[in-house]
Amino acid sequence: MHTPIVDLLSKGWWLLFLRGLAALIFAILAFTAPGMTIAFLIMYWAIYILFDGVFSLAASFKGGSPSPRWWMILSGLLSVAAGAYCIIFPNIVAATFILILGWMCIFKGAFELIGGLTAKSGWFIIAGILSILFGAWCLSDPATVAKLIVKLVAAFAFIAGSVLIILSLKLRKHSKSPPKTIDV
Repeated sequence: MHTPIVDLLSKGWWLLFLRGLAALIFAILAFTAPGMTIAFLIMYWAIYILFDGVFSLAASFKGGSPSPRWWMILSGLLSVAAGAYCIIFPNIVAATFILILGWMCIFKGAFELIGGLTAKSGWFIIAGILSILFGAWCLSDPATVAKLIVKLVAAFAFIAGSVLIILSLKLRKHSKSPPKTIDV
């Protein structure tokens, strides 16, 4: 599909790749540290979400018309704010981490879903739906999520990171041959 948002994203395909890589690194750290406490999980997640926000903001300013970029800017600002809040107030976050995680996933998922629908990108739509579903589960059953949190967040980060890397590689192909269409 040849749309303004696909053109915009293909210019900064490597930033999307870095977002996916950051998610995979976070997932590996969480999977390989089974005794990880909630405090370490919060710090790892805060650092990951800060990187995610910075990469989203950088990608949104790679050029193109303003209309397709607003959802990337909002998503990036939300990620940076959530990451900074987790680092500055770790004790408050520890008590409410599942709820913060749930709302963060719902809002970011909504931005990804809107962006995916705008760009007609199946991968962004999938990522958005998965984020919204995971966030809704966090809010609807926080006790169960809390018991499984490290493995759940690691699995979610692994899936989301993989989807972002696949999408970035498709966008990379598109950036090398702009006249062709791309199925994202």
